[in-house]
Amino acid sequence: MGAIVQRRKAAGLSQAQLANRVRYQPSYLSKAERGLLGVPSQSLVAAIDAELNAGGALVELRRHAWLEDKGGQAGVIWRGVPEEVDITDRRQLIVGGGAVAVGPAAAAALPAVPALSDAPASSGASASSGASAVPAPRSGAAGPPAPSRIDLSGRWWTSWQTFRDGKEIRSSQEVSVEQAGEVLRIEAVSRGLALEEGGYLWSGELRVFDNEIVMGWYVAVDGPVRSKGTLFLSLHPHGDRLTGRWVGLSYDGLFIEGWGAMARSEEATVTLIDRLKKQFPKVA
Repeated sequence: MGAIVQRRKAAGLSQAQLANRVRYQPSYLSKAERGLLGVPSQSLVAAIDAELNAGGALVELRRHAWLEDKGGQAGVIWRGVPEEVDITDRRQLIVGGGAVAVGPAAAAALPAVPALSDAPASSGASASSGASAVPAPRSGAAGPPAPSRIDLSGRWWTSWQTFRDGKEIRSSQEVSVEQAGEVLRIEAVSRGLALEEGGYLWSGELRVFDNEIVMGWYVAVDGPVRSKGTLFLSLHPHGDRLTGRWVGLSYDGLFIEGWGAMARSEEATVTLIDRLKKQFPKVA
């Protein structure tokens, strides 16, 4: 967005300086300014608007751009999330382990879905979604064809149940995911919390198994931060959210763990974390 560049330069800030103030990666802000992200995320533009004292002007410009680009599409934002988010069965929950530290993240992006409901999954999300979405079985292979792979590339929100000095806090971050076959390369583009509060940027690699389980690792990429660990997540059949556990080294110790969630909006991930904590109080 040219307006961001103009206001940033008028404030005498470099991209790196502004990125640090709004807790986003400089490379991510650079892409946003050059228009490589399409319409920038609302959270990024809102943070920049506040930092540059734009009085809502940048947020309004972003809203108009979004309406022009996607205004006719339903489901860009989940509606009624607090009432509709539901963990359908024990297969969708990870019940082993303890609780999360500031920061890992898993997760990724799919084409927009109308809402969190029991509506049919988008094409390619299940073996029953149509012949064109299901690869043909190998010659001589018995049984039904394997389900087609769900595409998890894109931008998502993640939330993590984490701890500092023994007190629970929640960290929400935007992440970028690139998928190559069954492998997901994940990079946090926002810290969620300030460095002094325990927030950090991280990256990781995960693998998708049977369109159901996502497992892998994460590691901090912020200077002296030593946090690193593993992720075990369950992918909902609709492909629109992941829930699970993380365990790893954090500020509070070597074996810290907690709940984690990924979805299209920050509100949805927070709701998912709250649901997990209520359904499994002994695990949290």
